[in-house]
Amino acid sequence: MKKIGNWKLEIGNLPRSVRGFTLMELLVVMAIIGILSTVIIVGVNPGRQLAKARDTERNTDLVAILSSILQYSQEHSGDLPDTDGDPDTSNFPTSATCIGTGVGCFDLAGAGETGDEIVPVYMVTMPTDPKFADGTDPQADTGYTIYVDTNGRLHTSATGEIDTPITVDR
Repeated sequence: MKKIGNWKLEIGNLPRSVRGFTLMELLVVMAIIGILSTVIIVGVNPGRQLAKARDTERNTDLVAILSSILQYSQEHSGDLPDTDGDPDTSNFPTSATCIGTGVGCFDLAGAGETGDEIVPVYMVTMPTDPKFADGTDPQADTGYTIYVDTNGRLHTSATGEIDTPITVDR
């Protein structure tokens, strides 16, 4: 018999409800929790959800890029922003070209008339693909492409993880 304070306890004589859980009961509960958590994780598929979120961000970035170009164009008599410094000509890409400061890319951030460039006047910063990495400078190639076709329609695109390619045209 064990004495705790003024109480005397006899473990063998306690009713089952006071004794606690058996090892088998605890193992069964833990197995059920494990099975339920596995089913929920597989059902939710966090990898796919994150990929969808990144694709949504890409689409939002493409819309923002086109909106800033269209706003620039409306304020400059229909001219597209370019980097050649000559108002009579345009070097805006006519085939799919990467956006960025790297070799072979179109520097959209610096495009436009002096003092009226796309960044920071029409966009705070140039967006970059959420998973795109090009060394240490993500602005060298943002992961997005842009061009204007022969009909004057603007096209932007990105490589999506689920929906590939992601394109926005105006």
